[in-house]
Amino acid sequence: MQAAPRRVRTIYSVIASPQRLEILKILNVKGPLTYSALKSLAGFKSKKESGKFAYHLRKLVRQLLIQLNRQERKYTVTNLGRLVLNLTRQIEEQSLIESGKLYVRTTRQAMEEFNADKILQSLVKEAGMPVELAQKITSETESRLYKFQTQYLTAPLIREMVNSLLVEQNLEEYRHKLTRLGLPVFDVTQLLARAGGDGGDAESLLHQTGKSVFSEYLLLEQLPRDVSDAHLNGDIHISQAGTWALIPDTVFLDLLSVRASGFNPKGRLPGVPMLQGPTNLEEAVNVVANIAPLIKKEANQEVVFRNFLQYVAQFTRSRTKKEVADALSKLFDQVSSSLQPMQRPAVTLQLDVYVKDDAGRELMDKALGATMDAYRDYVEMVPRPEVRLLLAKPAKSEETWYLKEAAALIFHGGKVSFFQSGQKRSSLGINPDVLPQDHQGDNVSVLHNLSINLPRLSYESNQDETYFRAKLSMLMGVASDALLTRRRLLERVMNKGLLPTLSFGSDNVSSDSMPLVMNLVGLDEAIYGLGREAAPAARAELASKILATASQSARERSGKGERLAIALIEEEGAARMAALDAERYGRANLQSLERRGYSQAARLTMEDLGNAETMAHLAKLGQGAAGGLSVYLDATALDPRGIYNLAASASPSLDFFGVERLVSFCRNCGSKLPAKTERCTKCRSTATAQYSTAE
Repeated sequence: MQAAPRRVRTIYSVIASPQRLEILKILNVKGPLTYSALKSLAGFKSKKESGKFAYHLRKLVRQLLIQLNRQERKYTVTNLGRLVLNLTRQIEEQSLIESGKLYVRTTRQAMEEFNADKILQSLVKEAGMPVELAQKITSETESRLYKFQTQYLTAPLIREMVNSLLVEQNLEEYRHKLTRLGLPVFDVTQLLARAGGDGGDAESLLHQTGKSVFSEYLLLEQLPRDVSDAHLNGDIHISQAGTWALIPDTVFLDLLSVRASGFNPKGRLPGVPMLQGPTNLEEAVNVVANIAPLIKKEANQEVVFRNFLQYVAQFTRSRTKKEVADALSKLFDQVSSSLQPMQRPAVTLQLDVYVKDDAGRELMDKALGATMDAYRDYVEMVPRPEVRLLLAKPAKSEETWYLKEAAALIFHGGKVSFFQSGQKRSSLGINPDVLPQDHQGDNVSVLHNLSINLPRLSYESNQDETYFRAKLSMLMGVASDALLTRRRLLERVMNKGLLPTLSFGSDNVSSDSMPLVMNLVGLDEAIYGLGREAAPAARAELASKILATASQSARERSGKGERLAIALIEEEGAARMAALDAERYGRANLQSLERRGYSQAARLTMEDLGNAETMAHLAKLGQGAAGGLSVYLDATALDPRGIYNLAASASPSLDFFGVERLVSFCRNCGSKLPAKTERCTKCRSTATAQYSTAE
């Protein structure tokens, strides 16, 4: 029993030496260190001090506070050493607290005596406040802090006190600049509690917390005040606010330009060599597999690889369809492994056999069949596919063989959309060709994560159509200011080289042509609010007028080399807008709210496809929504044959459409399950989840 107190006294005597305590702290902070590195960092630099350093080191080793890893020849702190350091720190803090002075626990994880001059410096430097006013605020803050009966202060607490004082004295403009960005403790706790349940990992958790900070910074500092207010009020919605000012939304990359010239980061990515144009199928696969993770870091929503079939077709001459499919399966595996399931962007391959190429139609058909075979294997392998196919509609009724293949892919959970041959579209329906012809590029970034709340305008207009359209024009001005500001912010980011593959001077993606697209949310609810019991024809005419007003406002605010366009696409924010309006006007006054909130993309059944009025209405919407129109076919209850019939019926009349089917899967074993299954039929786990092929 007497050995324990003696051991404690010995340890205290060892750490009583400032040099030995410093050695212990250095190892705790720096990690494993060699003898020479530790000696240098501890300040024993001359040869004369070698004996003294060795003496201190032996003392620490003998008391098991540090240990030597003989294989690596490095010293590390033991668990006992860390415990001693923690106790030492607590003793230091408590002694400072009981001295009667004010001390601050800083963000550098140190205790420092309170110094009011640091508040003064912060007000002048960070907030840009005049010195005389800053001195007044500092004096008042210091007076209040000394009234606290607290063990110690923290830097965030002092900042909160200063900000509270600024609000009291109507100095809110300085408070905005001084406010601290970050997450409350409760929010971080909730993030950690949900971690893993959404399919993400530690990296996605860090990504979410970082986006929260930049979202606050965007609204407080980067956007004009009227734009921030419009978003917070629910007049508009900014999607992906955390990365809105840092990266564009959708990037279109033409693989034919890559085949001809390669992919050149121009030294912006020192660890990535220039990717030469491929000379065989394996090289073609590797080039795309290497480009995908580079480009996906610089897009919010989606990366679209255009002319994929033309890119690979000429390399399939001496290969069988199975050999091509095997090579492309490796591509899907490599691209998929670089994607986080709950993080954007998705990767889309645009497949258009009707764009002419030297390879010829026979090789193009082989490449198409092999791509769909490889995609089928990919869909069966992964629980939730994040790679998508964008398939050109058949030009003739007899060329529908690949529609049957596509229907089977969709039935098993594949994400497949259809578009008009020769056009540029994303899997959402985004149209990048809204710029003047001389400003259009093959490789382009599109900004579109901004939506306008149409039902809000209809509630406020009290069924006055003229007033509604005037208010819409005014709100279009706010939305256009937001997108133009965003473009300027992105140009600064590019100039700093933070988007290496999209930066100015890059041969890869042009930054001169950056289309700006505004999304209209809740058109159906707005029409109902204005027309109420109007006949279908009158409501269709009203929709055309609304789109015409929005398009005219967009044209008026477009400048040289930049074009604002209107879209009716599926974006996040519809549910938030509806929830805010329900709070403001009462849920009883709102039209029916589905799980998505306000209406966005059109959703059609086979019956709708046979309705002439419905299809004529969609055609008019397509003419007004130059930035893109999303249409989805409801295939949740259909088998592969039913999905094929649905797609074949929609193909002649719709320029773009996706197919929506709800798919369940097991998060435990990865098996696909029938829709709304609560228990896995294979492993019996209840950890099931669901996704839509239209997401």
